[in-house]
Amino acid sequence: MPSPKCPLCKQYVERLIHIFTGDAEQAVIARIRARYPSWSIYQGLCERCFYLNEFETADDHFLPDPGLGDGTTALRSSLFRARVKNEFALLPIPLRLNADPRFRGKGITLAFIDSGFYPHPDLVRPTNRIKEIVDVTDQKLPRRYFRTAHAESWHGTMTAVTAAGNGTLSDGLYRGIASEADVVLLKAMNTDKRGISRQDIVRAMRWAIDHAEQYNIRIISVSVYDDEPGSAADNPVNAAVEEAVNKGIIVVAAAGNTPNSTLFPPANAPAAITVGGVDDRNDMRKELRRMFRSTYGRTTDGPSKPDLIAPAIWVAGPILPHTDQFREAPVLFRLLTATPKMAERILQRHRDALPNFPRRLRNGAYKEWARKRIEEMKYVAPYYKHVDGTSFAAPIVSAVIAQMLEAYPALTPADVKRLLMETAEPLRHIGQEQQGHGVLNPRAAVLAAITKQYNDLGAGVHTVDGRVVFVYHNRVPRSVAVAGSFNNWNAQQLSLHESHDGWWSAWMPKPQPGTHQYKYVIDGSVWLEDPANKEKTPDGFGGWNSLIVVSGKD
Repeated sequence: MPSPKCPLCKQYVERLIHIFTGDAEQAVIARIRARYPSWSIYQGLCERCFYLNEFETADDHFLPDPGLGDGTTALRSSLFRARVKNEFALLPIPLRLNADPRFRGKGITLAFIDSGFYPHPDLVRPTNRIKEIVDVTDQKLPRRYFRTAHAESWHGTMTAVTAAGNGTLSDGLYRGIASEADVVLLKAMNTDKRGISRQDIVRAMRWAIDHAEQYNIRIISVSVYDDEPGSAADNPVNAAVEEAVNKGIIVVAAAGNTPNSTLFPPANAPAAITVGGVDDRNDMRKELRRMFRSTYGRTTDGPSKPDLIAPAIWVAGPILPHTDQFREAPVLFRLLTATPKMAERILQRHRDALPNFPRRLRNGAYKEWARKRIEEMKYVAPYYKHVDGTSFAAPIVSAVIAQMLEAYPALTPADVKRLLMETAEPLRHIGQEQQGHGVLNPRAAVLAAITKQYNDLGAGVHTVDGRVVFVYHNRVPRSVAVAGSFNNWNAQQLSLHESHDGWWSAWMPKPQPGTHQYKYVIDGSVWLEDPANKEKTPDGFGGWNSLIVVSGKD
């Protein structure tokens, strides 16, 4: 089903809100009506437009949050938190960054190199999207090892889910931007030595390069580091990055979290897309952004890093299953809404999950205690907690790259890097050395990828890398689909995506060799031949079907 367009911002969005309840929400609606007189409540509006109109000024949106450090500010208990019924909720990354919901990394595989991994429900339910999980330090390690959560599993699981999780344990709220991408998980920590060596990072890079074609690995996301600085010429980690990029694989590296430190491989590799951190203060307003404490500076090869920055704080990371925190957090959130009788039953059944619960607590104080414990542990939902660091900024950028490749699979690593930097939004009053080209802009980056596709290919039907792409130009339709002999003339199977200027496109796997007929279906009812394709045949109803010839050699 095509994504709807918001009548206010005119962007494709995940959903439209039509129902507004309570005095606070009605006050926002009144404010929106005053600002947009032609808007009607029956049209609905997107979440961003709704929440961006919640307060009169940006400063009204914030209050001091002593639980997260001196001088830190956090989102006020807002309509978003009221609508999700969670006073500790963080705004999801796709919503905060205004990601285009039409692209979720489908058909793209991201490889993650990290300390270790666990097959988290957000990656395996309802469909297992983990194509492979490997310990590169010991490839004889049985697969069942990963079915148990280990100490080294935490960091990598968080990075992978941040990028590609579908939010199963949050009813979809905390999905990653690439929530339909496949993943390959490469454990680089030696379990016996409890460390990540240069050799192990290189082994992981080599594994990803050697298996790229087999698993369709287009992106390698690295949130671990070599323990020594080095140039691309003499450091084997950076040499592996260069090799990967030369073979068409995009490498994304976390910059690190120490401003006055040295950049370590692969963060200082010239060919890598190095990601620093921005603190967006858990808000959608661009004017409130500020720098995160990430590493930056000139590399031994000359260029300054990072290349761009992305959210490195206020990120909802998954709690590692089968751990004390995974058992504790859901019980605490249940206590927040429990009646005294219900709380008593919860405490009787789940006391083992609350080892810090006081032996004696005055009547009704369980909610106050649960609230303080949630703040102390930085839980943001029953199975998620607040995490920070450029280790999470890099996967967010990797997820957006998966969107770009889904939109235009023929993009090269150089194309991707250039488009990301051209569309990034610089922070005012911050030098380029700290922020690179600025803050990641997912929607603009995807639009740039689509636009490049039109410039490269033009209107018509094309075969690229064994796949067929349809490109159509028409500013009038609300929706366009392709129906043909290759999909039994089903107008629901292959929808085209629109850019801002009326260009529509869709990719599909290469159909069976032979001659195929097709038509464009406009707004679900009008069937038209392809005006950019001169090859046609009568459709039997007084019109024409367009033709495409697929060779078995392509």
